[in-house]
Formats: sequence, C-alpha cells, structure tokens
Amino acid sequence: MSRGKGGWLPSAVTGVLVAAAVGLVGNLATNTVELSWRWWPAVAWTATGMLLAASAVFEWVRHRSGADPVRMGASGSEVRVFGAIPQQAWHWQERPDEATALRETLGGKGRTALVALPGERGAGKSQLAATYARRCVADGYDLVAWINTESGPVTGLALLADQLGLSKAEQTPEAAATAVRRWLERDDRARRLVVFDNVDDPDALGGFLPATGTSKVIITSNRREFTSMPGITAVSVGMFTPAQGLAFLGKATGLPTTDDAREVGEQLGWLPLGLAQAAAYMVHDRLSYRQYLAALEEQDLDETLRRQAGTDHPGVLKATQLSLAGLRRTAVSGDAARLVTVLSLLSSNGISRTLLTQAETALSLKVGLRHALQVLAARSLITLGGTTQDQHGGDGVVVSMHRLTARVIRHQVGKPPGKALATAITTATRMLHTLTDEFPYTQVAHRRAELDELAAHVLTLRGYSHDPSHLLLSQCDWVGKALYETGDLTRAIPVLTSTLADRERILGPDHPDTLTSRNNLAAAYRAAGRHDEAINLHRRTVVDRERVLGPDHPDTLTSRNNLAGAYRTAGRHDEAIPLTEAVLADRERVLGPDHPDTLGSRNNLAGAYRAAGRHDEAIALIEAVLADCERVLGPDHHETLGSRNNLAGAYRAAGRHDEAIPLTEAVVADCERVLGPDHPHTLTNRNGLAEAYRSVGRLDEAIALYRQTLADCERVLGPDHPLSVTVRDNLASARRSRYER
Repeated sequence: MSRGKGGWLPSAVTGVLVAAAVGLVGNLATNTVELSWRWWPAVAWTATGMLLAASAVFEWVRHRSGADPVRMGASGSEVRVFGAIPQQAWHWQERPDEATALRETLGGKGRTALVALPGERGAGKSQLAATYARRCVADGYDLVAWINTESGPVTGLALLADQLGLSKAEQTPEAAATAVRRWLERDDRARRLVVFDNVDDPDALGGFLPATGTSKVIITSNRREFTSMPGITAVSVGMFTPAQGLAFLGKATGLPTTDDAREVGEQLGWLPLGLAQAAAYMVHDRLSYRQYLAALEEQDLDETLRRQAGTDHPGVLKATQLSLAGLRRTAVSGDAARLVTVLSLLSSNGISRTLLTQAETALSLKVGLRHALQVLAARSLITLGGTTQDQHGGDGVVVSMHRLTARVIRHQVGKPPGKALATAITTATRMLHTLTDEFPYTQVAHRRAELDELAAHVLTLRGYSHDPSHLLLSQCDWVGKALYETGDLTRAIPVLTSTLADRERILGPDHPDTLTSRNNLAAAYRAAGRHDEAINLHRRTVVDRERVLGPDHPDTLTSRNNLAGAYRTAGRHDEAIPLTEAVLADRERVLGPDHPDTLGSRNNLAGAYRAAGRHDEAIALIEAVLADCERVLGPDHHETLGSRNNLAGAYRAAGRHDEAIPLTEAVVADCERVLGPDHPHTLTNRNGLAEAYRSVGRLDEAIALYRQTLADCERVLGPDHPLSVTVRDNLASARRSRYER
C-alpha cells in the first residue's frame, strides 16, 4: 500500500479511533450491570461520535491520497502486476553494460524517469526490460505493468485503468488511458514501473507518458526518434559482442567454441535473436556449426531461422516482416520500401551517403532520398554512422544495414515470382552505373577508398544476380579493369576471369563485350608477369576480332597493339618491333596521326626500340611524339606523362644522365600530382629515378628512394607484385654496390 504524503499517519489515527470506539462499546456490552443508568447515554453518544470521526478521517485520507479502490490483498502488501512480462529467454545471456546503464538512468525512488531502449528488432530490448521488470516484482514494487503497444498504447492502458478502478461508465479508451497517466503522476513516493513494449509510433505514446510523480517508465522500440525526444533518456541496445555471442552459442548448443562458431556469429551479425534461433535449430537437428553454415546457404531461411516454439518473440523473419509492413503503412510513397530493398543488395559494410546522393536520380524516388533515409533510420532498419568529413568533401556518413536484416529482406522479396528482387537488382545496377560511369581510370589512386567501396557493391550485387544483365556485367568489367589500374592484380584477375566466363555464357564467345573481357584479362596477365598466358590470350583475341569486327576496327588494332606489347614485355623484340610498326602504320591510316591511339603506338614503338638497344632511334621518336602529345592532349594527359617517362628512360639508357635525372624528377612530381603518390605509374617512375641516382654514383639517395618506394609498393601492390620484386632486387643491388665501394 501507499506510504506517501498523507498516507500512513491519518490511517493510523483512523485505526486508533475505530479501535477505541469498538473497545468502548465492547466494555459497555460486558459491564452494563456495573454502569449507572445515568452514565449510559453519555457513553453511547461518545462512542457514536468516535465512530463518525473515524469514518470522516478515513474518507479524508482516501480523498487526499487518491487511494486505489482495488484492494491489493488483506494485508495491503501484495505486489500488483499487470500484463504478461516475458519469460527469461532460452539460455539468457547477461548484458551487463546495458543493464547497468538502464538501472543508473532510471535512478532511485522519489522521481519520475522515462528511459527508451531503442535498437533493431531481435537485439534483446524486450528481454532487457523484462529482466528489470522481474527484479522490480521481486523487490516489492507497488505496481509493475507490462503493456504491449504493437497496436498502440491505448488498449493496454485502458485495461490497466479498469484494473485500477479508474474507468468510468461511458468513458472512451483514450480517456481511460489519460486517467492512468494522471494516476502515474501522483507524488506519493510509491514504487511503480510501467513498460511500454514494442512501441511502433512514438507520437501515439507521447500523450500518455507521466511528466511528474515517482513512476518509472521503460520504452522498447526499433524507432530511433526516442534518442532525441525531450524528457526521454535513451539506452541503445545493440548486437552481442563477439565474446557474448560465442558464450551464448557455447552454452546453448553445448558445442566447443571454434572458428566455425565465430563464423556463425558473423554470418548472423551477432544478432541475439538470430543466434538463439540458430542454436535452437542446431540443437534440434543435432548439427555442428559447419553443418549449420552449410544449411544456412542451401536451405530456405524459413527453416534455418524458424521461431523457437513457446517463445514470446515472433522471430527474425516475422520481426522483419513487421518492420516492412510498417513502412508500407506509414511511408505511403513507397520510397523507403524500395530503397531498403536496394540497400539489402549492397555490401554489408554499408554505402556512403555521399555516393547515394550522387546517384539519387537513378533510384527513381518520389519524395526523395533524404526522407527515405530518415524513415528507415527511424525504424532501425538502417543505421547512419560516422560524422567526419572525408578528404573529397563528402559528409563521411555511412548508410549500413544489419547483415541478417538484409538477408531476410532479400529472402522475402526473392520469393516467387521474384519480380520485386529483379526490380531492385535493376535499380541497384543503374545506380552503380551512374557512379562508375563518372569515375575516370586516371583517378583510381586518388580515390582508392571510393573505388574499393564501389567494387564491393558491384561484386556483392553480382553475387545476388543469377542471370546478370548486360549493364551489370559491364560494371564487373569496370571493377576488374579499375583494380588492374591500381596494380591490385590479386583481386583484378579473378574478377576479370569470372566476368569473361559470364560474358561467354550469356553473350556468347564472339560478342564484342566478350572479346573486350579477353583483352582486359590478357593485359592483367601481362602485368602480373604471366607472359605465356598473356600472349596466348592476346593472340586469340586478335584472331577473333579480325574475324568478327574486321582488320581495321579500332578494337582489332588495340588487340594487335597489346599483343606487340606482350611480346616486348616478354623480351621477344624480333616479334614486338615489326608488329608495333605495322599497328602504327594502320592507326595512322585509319585513325589519323593525332589520334590518342596513334600517339600511343608511336610511344610503344619508341619503347620497343629502346628495349632492343636502338637508343638513338628511340630518343628521336620519343622527342617527336612528346611534342605532339603536349600539343594534342595537354601536358597532364596520361599519354603525355608516359612519353616524358619514356624519354627520361631513353636518356638513362643512352648514358645521358644530366638530362635524364632532372626530367625523371619532374615526371615523378607530375605523376604524384596528377595520378597520385600510390599509382603504379608513380611508383614505377620513382624506381626509375632511384636507378638514375644509382647510375651516377649517388648511392645514398638511391638507397633511400629504393627503400621508400619498396615500402609503398609492398603496401599498395603487395610483396609479390612484379614491381615490388624489381624494386627489392634493385635495393639489394644498390646496397651491395655501396658495400663494395
């Protein structure tokens, strides 16, 4: 019972008066014979007055304290519990950080406190609140009320009002709910806890939250608006930590903690509900972690993520369906539903909001991207993380989705006939094309982080498309070529190989795009030092392009030029020089003398002359082509930079060091400015500059530059890249020269 202001003292007085009156009357009944008849009327009136006084005091106390007419038990000490508090979860895993934050935020008795537990569905918000509620019951709280608000708070509050005796005849449910709020606002120092579970609409709850008094309120919701609502303190509930997740899996399954267990956790994103369902499935079917991972890939998610029988939570699939249904109800434009499906097809690392904004027109949203993101973030279907400005002027915000949520969304939209999934793949492909189409290859080093992100999205999307479109395959080819341009051959070659296989299967072996894929893969083989594979694939491409496109088609000429370059790289100069001369003649005839491809052939021929030791011819040709490149393409064009680098190399080979060194230093500076310090061409030129220093005996400078270049090559290209190997050998040779000197 209440022991607040105006509570126990008047009640005690009432009890004393009643006891006195009853005692007096009892004495009268027992000792009537001993009383003089003259005293009897006075005593009777005195007892009657005491009874009336006691009744008046009782009514005054009840009126002042707002006492609940519903009795709590004969002794007045029984705890009142309303609603169904969820049972403790199967193999409940403690969340000490969140539990401590919740307890400290609610604070001690004597003041009201409103605490929200926002988080994704399945994160364990309700279980955290239920654990606290059960402790309050055990501690003897005057009221512990659990109200499920999935359909709004009014119904539950109206039922609570009826139990508390606050309802009146002809009263609307809303009025009854408001009466509960006023009752909760009493300042009587009673200990009361109300939990509003699964709040889907923050606005619907706002009018029923107590603003004064001593009641404690916990709100669980997947809506992020509670993090900024006035008067409410948020304690976010996230995923299990890996340690917590592994501990749960070990306890629930009885299996030892292994790398496979960690992979299960990572696949499910450490979502508590997902791990619980996975563990139950493994126990029921007696599966190992590895067997479960295989089942997760091969079987329907309705089976591998099925709800545990007897649990209070609807399960991952149903929970996500509820979130999507909420989108359709509240975001009537459909933008949020369309966008969340597209996001589920992208890399689990998330996508930069800057990139989404750049490609917004390709998403075909009716209201706009900003509103759609707000809706999704508010419902905890996505998170907006990071707030630091990036180096290219973006806002640094990453839009990410929990990988299990994404998986369930793909599962839902992929059900037959799968039209929604196909539409989302098309939209995502169009969006990525907008971004890659405006990304020049010369910027791959300057914008490496952006390139890596785009590559991750394209390749992830490809993994979800069984029959990739022409445009999506073009994106994959772009990724392979862009990675090749950065020198990342470890990733480039597999991407180019798989794209070639896809194009041969879908487009046919003679399609122009298929032939382009072969050419690109051959170029990557050449850069990786796989000379025989490169030459064989270039030869095949030349033959096929001549047959399909004709001998004078620009693509055919490109293939012949690349074959000549592969001969030169392999040291087969007798084959490289005549083929390069023939290609140059054909390009001058077909494309004209000032075409960039023609200028490129002239550069390549000079390089072939230099490699064969024909230095005078090489220098004369390069000086001429450099002047033409600067005139036609400009000083910063990649072909112009290549010509200047070739001329510096030719000067070095001819022993003209006084001309070679300043020109090479200028080329390195220009490459760092135009292409970036980590571009393979820049690293190659820095190696060339170190060679120039070494050639004139400047060994200390050469060794220092070799060492720095090697560190950058290993960081950017990897220790086994041909350029890394070359620089490492050059460094060792320079050190030997200094030792011998």
